[in-house]
Amino acid sequence: MTALKPEGSGWDKAFSDHALPVEVARAEGVFIYDTQGRRYYDASGGPFAVNMGHGHPRLTEAVRSQLDSYCYVHPMLANRRRADLCEKVAEVAPEGFNATYLVSGGSEAVETALKIARQYHVARGAVGKHKIVSCYESYHGMTLATMSLSGNPGTTRHYDPMTFQWPKIAQYSDYQKPAHLTRDEWGVQSARELDRVIQFHGAHVIAAFIATPHGCGPDYGVVPPDSYWSEIRRICDDNDVLFISDEVVTGFGRTGQWFGMDHYSVKPDIIVVAKGFSSCYVPLGGVIVSDRVNAPYREGAAFVHGFTNGGNALACAVGCAVIDTIREDHLLQAVRDHSARLFSWRERLLAHPSVADVRGWGLFMVMELVNPSAHGRAFFAPEQEAEHKFQRAALDNGVALYSTLYGQRRRPVLERGLPMWIAPAFVISDDELSDMMERIDRTLGQWEDRLGVMA
Repeated sequence: MTALKPEGSGWDKAFSDHALPVEVARAEGVFIYDTQGRRYYDASGGPFAVNMGHGHPRLTEAVRSQLDSYCYVHPMLANRRRADLCEKVAEVAPEGFNATYLVSGGSEAVETALKIARQYHVARGAVGKHKIVSCYESYHGMTLATMSLSGNPGTTRHYDPMTFQWPKIAQYSDYQKPAHLTRDEWGVQSARELDRVIQFHGAHVIAAFIATPHGCGPDYGVVPPDSYWSEIRRICDDNDVLFISDEVVTGFGRTGQWFGMDHYSVKPDIIVVAKGFSSCYVPLGGVIVSDRVNAPYREGAAFVHGFTNGGNALACAVGCAVIDTIREDHLLQAVRDHSARLFSWRERLLAHPSVADVRGWGLFMVMELVNPSAHGRAFFAPEQEAEHKFQRAALDNGVALYSTLYGQRRRPVLERGLPMWIAPAFVISDDELSDMMERIDRTLGQWEDRLGVMA
C-alpha cells in the first residue's frame, strides 16, 4: 500500500511507514487535531486502547505528580507505586486473583503468561507440558513467541523458521454455525475441537489454551455464548491445561465489566492485560494470576524473568489513576449506557450493502465490510485499494479509525470481509457519539459511491 503524502517537506523521511496522511499536533477528550488545524474523532481509541480519552486531568496529574518524586526505581528496591497498583488490580480482578506480574505492553504480557504457565507445570512435576494451543486467525502480539500463537500465515510467513509450530483450533464463529444448531449447541460443539486437539497431541504435552473473550481476525468482535466458555473450562480442567484469557483489548472496562470474562460463568487461570490498563498514556501491561497458579511461586519457586520497565513507577501511577477513575466516575455503567446508544445504530449501518455484519459488546463495535458483488463475504480485490479509500473518506468526514491497514498483504485464512473497529473513549458524550456515528454513516455512503457499489 502506498502512503498518501501531504504537501510539505520531510514526509518521505519521517512518515514513510504511516499509511494515513495526518500528523498529530494535539489531542483532547475524544478528538485528535492535526497540524493543519483539522479535528478528527478518535473513533477507535487508537487500537481500542485510549479508554479514558486524551488529556484526562486525573491521568495527567498522576504523571505530573510522579515526575516530581521519581520516574524509575532500581528493580531490587521497593516501589510504592507498584505495590499500590497490584493491590488495586486484586480489588477489581475476579475473586481468587491476587497476584499480578507487571510488564510494559501486551506482547510482553502474553509472553510472560506463557512462561508462567510452563513453569507452573514444571514446578508440579509435569515437565512434558510445553505446547500452547491458540486459535486460527488470532492475534496475541509481535514477539516471535506471541506470533507463534497468531494463526494467520499472512503475518507470520517471514518468520516461520523461527517460530513454534504450536497446535491451533478454529475459534467460535457465528458465520460458520449450522442453521439447525442453536448458539448454545454450536458453542459446545465448537469448544470440543480443543479436546480433539489435546487428545491428538497428548494432554501430557499441552500446557495452556489462550484465546480472547471475543473473536479475532475476520470474526473480530464475535461474542461466544456462555456454553462455549463453560465447555472450554471443563476441557481444560479434565486435561490439566491452563486457560489464559487475553484481555489486552477487553480488560479494564471496554465491555462494560472490568474484564471480558466477567460476563461469563467461568474464570480463566491467567488474565493478560495492557492497552486500557494505562489508557496508553504510558506503556503498561500485566499478567494477573489465579491463586492456584501462583501457589508454586508463593511457596518459593523463582520466576526467571524480568523487563527493565516492568513495574515502572510512572506507568504504575497512571494505572492506579485509571482504576480510580473508572470506579469514582462510574465508567463501567457509562460504557453500558453508551453501548445501548452505539448499537442502536446497527440497523442503519446494516442498510449499507457493503456492511455484512455489525457486532460486539460494550463500547466495542465491529463492522464487517464486504464487496456485495463478490461471492460470500469477500472483501474487495487489493488493486481496488478499498480499505485505503475508506480511511480517506473517514478522514474527510473528521473520523480517524483503526483497521488492519494490511492492504495487499492481507491474507485471511477464510474468505471474509474486513473488520472495521469503533471503540471510542468511555468519556464520550451522547451528542459526540451521535455526531461520530452520523459521520461514519456518511463515510460508508461516500465510500460505496467511489467504489461503484450499488444498493
